[in-house]
Amino acid sequence: MSTTNKSDEAVTKNRHAAPPQTNKSSENSKDNQAATTLPLDVYHIVRDLVLFFCRRIIFGPPRFKLLVSFAIILIGSILKSLDLAPTSYFSLKHNIFNRYFAKLGWAWTIGLLFPFIYLTLMTTHNNYQIVTRHLVRLLVATGVWYIITYIFVSFEAYTGMCKHQEMRGASRKICVGGGYEWQEGHDFSGHTFLLLYSLLIINEEVKSYDKGTKKVQQASQSTNASGDTLGNISQDQLKLISKIIQIIYVLLAALTILWEFMLLSTALYYHHTFHKLAAAFVAVFFWYITYYVWYRPNSTSILYPSSPKERNY
Repeated sequence: MSTTNKSDEAVTKNRHAAPPQTNKSSENSKDNQAATTLPLDVYHIVRDLVLFFCRRIIFGPPRFKLLVSFAIILIGSILKSLDLAPTSYFSLKHNIFNRYFAKLGWAWTIGLLFPFIYLTLMTTHNNYQIVTRHLVRLLVATGVWYIITYIFVSFEAYTGMCKHQEMRGASRKICVGGGYEWQEGHDFSGHTFLLLYSLLIINEEVKSYDKGTKKVQQASQSTNASGDTLGNISQDQLKLISKIIQIIYVLLAALTILWEFMLLSTALYYHHTFHKLAAAFVAVFFWYITYYVWYRPNSTSILYPSSPKERNY
């Protein structure tokens, strides 16, 4: 009897001793979980703040972007004409921004817009015909950029001349290559056209696809995407695509800031005021005539590329 009582007492003690160990382990797991989720929560807060800043400030309404851009051009040109522009590294023609960004400006713009539009449309529509009709806009914009730039360069070459008496009919390349001075003609600012045209197109494409990025984010966070255009894409793929789209979105915002800064640099140090304003008006004209006159919402015609303002988002 004594042996039985002792064993019963041991079992009773073990039963009473077990709960405290369980509580300690649960508390440790909660602490570990909180320590794990804290960096993730901070990441989400920072990400949401950055995206909010991009949507509300950097990618503003078109009228606001036009007002800011023309203010930059006018103020910079006035400072240049009054010789108040400070001499700095950015006044050098061969600074790193001119060599690796301005001269390759269109490549930077298209290089970010193409994957942004493609990924957003493939996840929200998953239809190659729709994607193609939207990507045609980038082809049209590239054609506009190339033709206008070629016209500017050709017009300057036609109206300018070599200052050496025997080289008056020579081209600029031959004149400068021969060590002679070239008298510039009407040198319309190709940089102003490129930068402003890129700013307007980026702003148009990004704001129009903002709903699409939100749809991808919502689908990536849901547990079931069946019945949607995203149904044949796995959750892991959606989460990865959503993060890639967000990264490109932020990179486009950073590129927008850089283009605005370089637009100010161009206004401060290069070209005549008339040439910069003329180039700016050309950029605005082709942006408006394509996005607000030529492109059509939900267009199925080859002659009319689809507008980014689709009604079926």
